[in-house]
Amino acid sequence: MTFHFQIGEISRFFGIPASTLRYWENMGVLKPLKDKENHYREYSIEDLMTISDIIFYKNLGLQLKQIREMDYAAPIQHSRLFMEKLSELEQQQKLLQQRIEKLHCHMKAIQMMDELVQNPYQETDIDSDCIVSFDLIERDKLRQYIDNPYLYSRVQHSKYPDKEQRGLTIPLDIKTQFPNSQILWKKQSNRYITFLMKEEITDGFPNDLQKHLLYIQSSHKTGAIISRFLLCAQENGKVYDFYKTFVEIL
Repeated sequence: MTFHFQIGEISRFFGIPASTLRYWENMGVLKPLKDKENHYREYSIEDLMTISDIIFYKNLGLQLKQIREMDYAAPIQHSRLFMEKLSELEQQQKLLQQRIEKLHCHMKAIQMMDELVQNPYQETDIDSDCIVSFDLIERDKLRQYIDNPYLYSRVQHSKYPDKEQRGLTIPLDIKTQFPNSQILWKKQSNRYITFLMKEEITDGFPNDLQKHLLYIQSSHKTGAIISRFLLCAQENGKVYDFYKTFVEIL
């Protein structure tokens, strides 16, 4: 017994728009017969198999042109095609994992802001080993910043809080890649007090560093001040850069 199906039936069965089936036909990957009298498309059981195969290969990421040529390709050509697609997907997977990690890092920064608001002035170790100078025209360093904005750091000293240097945090094991003239700060202590510092994005860039510093100095002698960028966001109608700031305890 021969079964024939109309395009509407096929569309509902596979959940595929009729326009897509017509497009596949125009691309030469699907070749239904047409009724001699009314010229309506008639899909056979074999066409259902073909459609299933098309869906399968499209789900692998193959293009219609590649699917169309598969019936005429030798096994070695199939192997090359699949290896190319596999390599492409693995690269996409790598990029996707990098994006996931960056989003986790961004979410961690937001969580850190909340923790600093809830528990200010906690004594802790610093999460930096070394900070080198950073100029926006330095392409390699700019790329590092783009990959992870949290590397952006500000170096100050309690004696001269108005003097600041801006740089990037780097692991201590690669500091030898930079000349001493570029090294702004190296870790020498593991006693720091942290708080959330915010700097308004407006003329003069006012911040609340001095207020926090005076509070800490009421009970401690202080040294270096290291601020790690967290987030640029709005608060009470104003836009701020938020930093996790570490004040060295002497």
